[in-house]
Amino acid sequence: MPRSSAQYEAMRTATVEKVHAAAITLFARRGFAATTMRDIAREAGISTGLIYRHYASKDDLFSALADQATAGLRRVAERFAGEGSPAELLGAFAHEFLDGIDRVRGYAGFVLIMNQALVSRLASAPVEALVEQHLALVDATVALIRRGQRAGEFRAGPAAELATCWFAAVSGLATMRAALGDRFVAPHPATLTGILTRSTK
Repeated sequence: MPRSSAQYEAMRTATVEKVHAAAITLFARRGFAATTMRDIAREAGISTGLIYRHYASKDDLFSALADQATAGLRRVAERFAGEGSPAELLGAFAHEFLDGIDRVRGYAGFVLIMNQALVSRLASAPVEALVEQHLALVDATVALIRRGQRAGEFRAGPAAELATCWFAAVSGLATMRAALGDRFVAPHPATLTGILTRSTK
């Protein structure tokens, strides 16, 4: 019996997810330059020919990952700019982020390779879009901190400086998760948000 279009789409989605997971693992472990499409296919458990049906090159594959990251950063920036208590908005993000790096395979590696892309400033439209969206998220975070300070929820101090400490902590946790593996102990969300929130004692 021939497969339906829905079955073909499900197979395609499953293959792409395998490719993405394999690419994230290898890019984080070896670096982009030292990883080949053959390496990624082997890690994903598929043929090299099949991977090329989905991506014409390693650059195209990385661009797809960068697009995914850009969309994620945009969602966070929109949430931070939304209505509600700044402390609650920050707390919800901290909970989701920590749950992701602690439980989702490849999550920390994904954060690491996107940070590498931000630093490298590779000359490609997807990476440029990623950089632009990252800067937009920084601006949204600074604005969130200022709102939280006015509401008495966040500690006093230069908002941009506090935002720098926040992003350093988030990136550092992803690095620790990737480096320590199963030995990583995820902090409580309140520990992470404590960088910004006022003490209730």
